[in-house]
Amino acid sequence: MKPKKKTKYYEWQQKALQGGVCSTCNRRFDVLTVDHIIPQSIVQVIDPEAVYEDEENFMLVCAACNRFKAGRIDIKNPKTKELLIKYANKI
Repeated sequence: MKPKKKTKYYEWQQKALQGGVCSTCNRRFDVLTVDHIIPQSIVQVIDPEAVYEDEENFMLVCAACNRFKAGRIDIKNPKTKELLIKYANKI
């Protein structure tokens, strides 16, 4: 039986466990979470593989910032526009 391939998302989850500075609030934490800049619910419809493989769409944030953003698009993030155009071109 072939072993499962470790996704880029999995690699980012491992980085998150090492802690660091939240990309949103700039505070230091022992553990971070992986947030999708463009929410999974949107990316899943356009390019299901990209949900777990598109590293451009990942950022490390604290749990509180991740819960606050939830499934919304953060227009303050400079990468949001670039990623929206990228995914729109795939439609």
